[in-house]
Amino acid sequence: MKLQAVGLDPGFGNVKVATERSVVVMPSLVAAPRRVGLAASGLRVAKATIVRMQGQEYAVGSGAPLRGIAYESIDDMRFVTSPTIALMLGALAKALGGQGGQVGLMVGLPVSVLEGSGRSENVTRAARQRLLGCHTVEVDGIPMTLDIKRVWIRAQPLGVWADWAVTPDGSLLTGARKALVGIVDIGFNTVDLLGIEGGQAHLGMMAGADLGVRLLLEQAAGDQDLPYHELLRRYTEGTLTVGEEIVTRWASEVASFIRRRWAGIRPSLTIMAGGGVALLRERGLLDQLRRAVRCDVHIPTDPIAAGARGLQKLGAALLARQQAQKDDFEHRQEEGADAQATVQEGAHQPAGDP
Repeated sequence: MKLQAVGLDPGFGNVKVATERSVVVMPSLVAAPRRVGLAASGLRVAKATIVRMQGQEYAVGSGAPLRGIAYESIDDMRFVTSPTIALMLGALAKALGGQGGQVGLMVGLPVSVLEGSGRSENVTRAARQRLLGCHTVEVDGIPMTLDIKRVWIRAQPLGVWADWAVTPDGSLLTGARKALVGIVDIGFNTVDLLGIEGGQAHLGMMAGADLGVRLLLEQAAGDQDLPYHELLRRYTEGTLTVGEEIVTRWASEVASFIRRRWAGIRPSLTIMAGGGVALLRERGLLDQLRRAVRCDVHIPTDPIAAGARGLQKLGAALLARQQAQKDDFEHRQEEGADAQATVQEGAHQPAGDP
C-alpha cells in the first residue's frame, strides 16, 4: 500500500491537518467527557468529536469543554500528552475521511519548542515516538486503524514557506531558489519568525515569542486568570468581543518584536500566516506588520491552513525522493545481477576450437 503524505500543524488554537485532497481545521480543545445521567435527562449536550483510544475517551474540537473536564496546558510537553495525541489522531481521522491507511506524517512544531537544547530534543523525540506506529482508534463510534509509518518534525513556519514555494509537482518556484524569504506565523500562543534562503534556514531570523492571539484575548476579556480553553471557546463561538483599540495595541507589540529580531535584515519577500494574520486582515490592520518587515508581503488565501498544506507538500516531496532513490537502487541491483549472470553464463560456455 502506498504511503500518503499528510501535514499536521498542531497549534495551540487549532489543529490543522492537510492531505492531498482535503484540509481539516479543528479547535485545540480536549476534555474528559462525562456521561449524561438521569439528572441531565432531556437537556441538550454540546456537540463534540469523541475519540476513543487505549481504553480512554476524549471529547475534542468545538464544544469539548462543555462535555466534561477540559485539559489545560500551554506547556511544550502538551504535544506528547495523551489528550493532545487524541486530538491529533481525531483530526487526522477526519482528514482521511474515516478510511485510515498508511501515512507519512510531516509535523510542524513552534520555533520556541525547537530552538531550545535538551528539553526541545526531549519533546521532539517523545512526539515522534508517540505518533509513530499503528493506532487503533474509534472516532464518533467508527473504528479505524491509522498506520503512521514515517514521522518528520519541522518548524511550523517552514510549512508556510513550502505552501508558497513548492509547486504541485514537488519542484520549487523559480523565485524561491535564491531569494531570502521571511516567515511571520502568528498563532494562538506564539509568534514564530523564520528566514529561508536557497532552501536553507537563516538562523539569524529565527525567533519565537509568546505574543500570539491568546495575549490579545486575555486583554479583551479583562481577566488574566481565565482558562485559555475558555478564551479559545468564547472567541471561536463569537461571544468574546475584541475592540479595535486592543487589536491595534497588540499588533503594535507584534510589529515591535519583528522589528527587533530582524533589525538590519531585509528579506525580498515576507509571507504572513496563522490565525493572528487572518484576524488582522479581517480588521484591515496589517499595515503595522507590513512596515515592520519593510518588503513585499504575501498572504495565503487561507492563512490558518497554509502551514499544514505546506507540510503536506514537504512530506509528499520527501516520500517521492525516497521512492526515487529506492527505485534507482533496485534498478542498479538488477543491472548488477544481469551482469553477473552474463559473466557466469560466459564462464560455462565450452571453449572454442584453437
